[in-house]
Amino acid sequence: MMKSKLTLCALLIASSATFAASFDCMKASNFVEKQICTDQQLSQMDESLSTNYKGMLNSNFGGSPKQLKKEQLAWVGQRNKCTTRQCIVDAYKKRLDETCDYGVVSGVHPECTSSDDFK
Repeated sequence: MMKSKLTLCALLIASSATFAASFDCMKASNFVEKQICTDQQLSQMDESLSTNYKGMLNSNFGGSPKQLKKEQLAWVGQRNKCTTRQCIVDAYKKRLDETCDYGVVSGVHPECTSSDDFK
């Protein structure tokens, strides 16, 4: 009984320090992913970028979804080279703006969060 209470307390403490992200934080495997999962601003930036990216994939942006996916994977590779929080913030700000800057050939441009939304 005491062991189960301690386990529950440990889970509650651990979960309070974890924020939402566009990926499963239980599988965070590198410095950047762990930072995103434990930092509210980085987590919000990650969620916003995920929304921007999905919005562009689902719009008629005049480009190839395959190419957009390739660019996103390349960006993730570059982001994962960061060794400081500021590097991660800068990478997200740049990519947020890049995804907002894609034009839309027809239809409405998806709602987009830019770096200006993060001070």
